[in-house]
This record gives sequence, structure tokens and C-alpha cells, in this order.
Amino acid sequence: MLMGTGSDPETFADPERMCPHRANIRHHLAFGVGRHRCPGASLSRTEAAVALRAAARRLPGVRLAAEAAGEPPMLRLLSFRTPLKLAVEQPKAE
Repeated sequence: MLMGTGSDPETFADPERMCPHRANIRHHLAFGVGRHRCPGASLSRTEAAVALRAAARRLPGVRLAAEAAGEPPMLRLLSFRTPLKLAVEQPKAE
């Protein structure tokens, strides 16, 4: 199942935890592998990078909120998992 692509306990320590900063984060099968590799994988990664950079430029200084230290509630679909909400805060101007 696609939902398990980033949850292999033989590949990832604490596989059920969402951790985008893992050293081996690219060792997943979300875009397939070999001749079954998704032809849109590079485009998808590029789109995500562009969107995240644009958001970072428009929201300078935004960080995870202190109370967001725990694991956020997750949407667990067949094709991907994502947080349902993510608490952020922006430092107060001095």
C-alpha cells in the first residue's frame, strides 16, 4: 500500500512518526522505483520546493509554535499522510 511507503521499520527508526529531517528521508517508495518510477516525481518535488520558498519569503520568522511540540493529528490517506493542522507563531516585532 502506498501509505506504507515511508513507514518501513527496516528503513526508518520510529516509522509511524512524521519526521521530515531524517538523514535517510529519500529512502522511500512514494514515487516508485526503477521502471515503475513516477514520471512526475521531479516536477512534484520542484513544485513543492517553489511553494515552500514562496511561503517562507512571505512569512519571515514563522516557526512551529511551542505548544506544537507533540505530534499533530494526521490525515492518513491511501496515497499520502499529512498533518491536519500545524500551529505556527511569528516572533513579535520589537
